[in-house]
Amino acid sequence: MVEVEEGSQLAPKFNQQGLIPAVVTDHASGELLMHAYMNSDALERTIGTGEAHYYSRSRDKLWRKGETSGLIQKVRELLVDDDQDCVWLRVEVAGGASCHVGYRSCFYRRVPLTADKGPVELQFTESGKVFDPEQVYAGHENPTRL
Repeated sequence: MVEVEEGSQLAPKFNQQGLIPAVVTDHASGELLMHAYMNSDALERTIGTGEAHYYSRSRDKLWRKGETSGLIQKVRELLVDDDQDCVWLRVEVAGGASCHVGYRSCFYRRVPLTADKGPVELQFTESGKVFDPEQVYAGHENPTRL
């Protein structure tokens, strides 16, 4: 326990599916850009290349962020939490956006905190898209699998 929490060796604790959550923020501003998962290969490649790699649960494959769009995430700092079951990437994003929908951040909608019952109306927090996903991803399938 002490080695994991206070030791100097990276010992990531992957979940039962072999994944670890990755929180991604902008290195300069601290803005939350996205949340993803990494498997051991994605983490190794990220460490080895300095570019963010993730594991897509819906597509069941490893992917390098920006491989299709050019919106590559250069990792400026990679941190691990106290029990090594989550990583935090502080990145610089080529092209200024991280969301495949076209917004800068994947967190572009706010959930209002109200006591009202009924449907919750989301509030957009970004005034517009950074890029047009139909142009950037022309000929590629949408990566979202619902």
